[in-house]
Amino acid sequence: MTSPSEVFDSGSIVGPGDTILLPLMGYPSERDAVFIALVVAEYFGSNLAVFHIYSGSEKTENVFHDHINWLQEQAKKMHVPLDIVIKNNSLKQPIHKCILEHIEELCPKLTVMMRRKKGLFHQLFGSIAERVARKSPYSVMIVRSPIKDWVARPHLNPTDIVVPIGPSTPSEIAAAQIAIAIANAGSSQDATITLLHVIVVPETVPIIPEEDEMLIQEEKEFIKKAGEYGVLMLFPMDTRVIVGRDIGRSVRHYANSEQVDLIVMGVPYLPRKIFGLYGTDTSEIFNNSNCPVVMLFNKGLGFHLIKE
Repeated sequence: MTSPSEVFDSGSIVGPGDTILLPLMGYPSERDAVFIALVVAEYFGSNLAVFHIYSGSEKTENVFHDHINWLQEQAKKMHVPLDIVIKNNSLKQPIHKCILEHIEELCPKLTVMMRRKKGLFHQLFGSIAERVARKSPYSVMIVRSPIKDWVARPHLNPTDIVVPIGPSTPSEIAAAQIAIAIANAGSSQDATITLLHVIVVPETVPIIPEEDEMLIQEEKEFIKKAGEYGVLMLFPMDTRVIVGRDIGRSVRHYANSEQVDLIVMGVPYLPRKIFGLYGTDTSEIFNNSNCPVVMLFNKGLGFHLIKE
C-alpha cells in the first residue's frame, strides 16, 4: 500500500526553478488565471513565463498590457522570476497551435489558462484552453469562473476552499497544494480548506450511512489519511465525508448548497475519443458549480505532444 508521504512526493507537479507557462490572449477575464499562476509560482518557487500572440487590436493589447503591468509589479514584490514573450502570428495559425509550439520549445511543467464562455464552435471542438490541455505533453490547469470580478486586485479573499479527494492520487494531492497556495495568498490568509470525500452508493442500495459499518470504516480511513496530509503539507485542513449516487453531482450539490468560494480539483489526464476532455464527474463539477473552479489535468510522465 502506498504511504501518504509517497503520494505526497509524487503529487509535486512543479518545483523550485521549474517553469509555469501563462498564455494570455488579452481578455479581461484572464486576470483570474494571472493571479492563480502568480501565487502558485510563488508557493512552489517556480519561474513564471508569459506568452502572448500579438492581436493587432488596440483594445485587446491594452487589456494585455494592463495584465502585464500588474503582474510585473506583483512578481517583483513576491520575488517570482518573470519572463514575457510576445510573438506575431504571421502564419495565421490557430492560437492553440501557437501555444503548443511554444510549450514544445519551453517545456513548462505546468500551463495555466482561463476558459472563457463557450460559443457554438467551442462547444463542438473545445475552448483554446481545453485544446491545449488535450495536446500538451505537460500538465495544464484551467480556471473557470462564473462570477464576474472574482479576483479583485490586488488580492482575492476565499474563505472556504474545497478539494475533492477520492483514492488520494498524486493529482488530488497536487490540487491540495495548489489550494494551500491560493489560501496563503488571500488578503486575510485565514481560508479554510476542506478535503471532501464522496462515498458512492449504487442506485439500487438505500443510503443509511449511520447504520452501514463499511461506510463508517471508509469515513474513518479517509479522515486519518487527510490528517496525515495536513501534517505533511504543514497546513491544517478540515475533512468532510458525504454519501451520494455519484461523485460529480454530489460535489457540485455540496459546493452550491454550502456556498463555497472555490473548488480546486486534480484529475489524471485520460485521452478520450474525438474532442472530449472531461469525464462525467469532472464535467459536472467544472461546468455546473456556482463557484469558481480550478481544474488540474495532470499529465505525469510518459505523454507526448499530440500532433494534429
